[in-house]
Amino acid sequence: MNESSTSARRDAAADYRSLRESFCSVDLSAWTVLRLRGPDTRAFLQGLASQDLESARAGAALPSFFLNEKGRPVALAWVELGEEGSSALVISDEGARSSLRAHFERFRIMEDVEIEGPDGMPPLIGIAGPSRSQLLREIAGPMPGAVSIESEDLSFLLPPPGPAAARPRAASQHFADPASFEAWRLAIGIPRTGIDIDLDRIATELSFPGAISLTKGCYVGQEIVARTSNRGQVRRHRVGFRFDWDGRPIAARTELRAGGVAAGYVTSTAPEPGTDQGIGMGYLTAEALGSSAEVDAIEGSTTRRVRPSPWPL
Repeated sequence: MNESSTSARRDAAADYRSLRESFCSVDLSAWTVLRLRGPDTRAFLQGLASQDLESARAGAALPSFFLNEKGRPVALAWVELGEEGSSALVISDEGARSSLRAHFERFRIMEDVEIEGPDGMPPLIGIAGPSRSQLLREIAGPMPGAVSIESEDLSFLLPPPGPAAARPRAASQHFADPASFEAWRLAIGIPRTGIDIDLDRIATELSFPGAISLTKGCYVGQEIVARTSNRGQVRRHRVGFRFDWDGRPIAARTELRAGGVAAGYVTSTAPEPGTDQGIGMGYLTAEALGSSAEVDAIEGSTTRRVRPSPWPL
């Protein structure tokens, strides 16, 4: 192993430790940011979001799925509503850049709502870690017009538009290594659109209860969510797991078996920086999760043991 790769691994381990134990900023410039404006903004989003946005407040984002009529996720997003509900920022990952605005446009019929983005929006900065509020204040302080958005696990800073939207110097010097952020989001349990969640799944399989209200009124996809929740018809669940890292990831869509019986599949894996462990995400059947059977990833003629565990891993 050469000196540069050793240094990169050391940096990733330090960043990962900061993400888990304190705070670190993250380059989210490839993520999806939509700005909605108009008197019908709150009502429009409330009719689409799985989250109850009536409790939303300015400066804080609530996680929500946006579903199609079959209860399948178009995207996981974070929604921040302005003071009077006439404006909003909707933030999602890079997997939603081509789908989320199109989803909104499809359901915008008579509503007085204008949609801006994702193209042309300022580069988003993420602030992650248990002490992230401190760093968010430090970065936002010298940036007039920047929008600070608090949220659980991952907060956001949207610089002001125009030339001043260049990333602040203090933040860019401390952006987490991409490998450390990937490991962190797997350890925390944040799924990626198009990779860990897609239109093959239904919302109640996604194991993200904080993004779904079971008490709010009608929204797109609610009927399926209510039916599967109330009747116990959730056949599989998104799960996190650990495994012994041997230098190789477990490929996406690798079959998982519990006690030798087909039980699910892998969606993404990564090495955990600074350890000899790998961490991953995938889906397992309710039967497998309810049993004591060992779970293996099937890689042709070989297997690797995986150890499902609640988040955070």
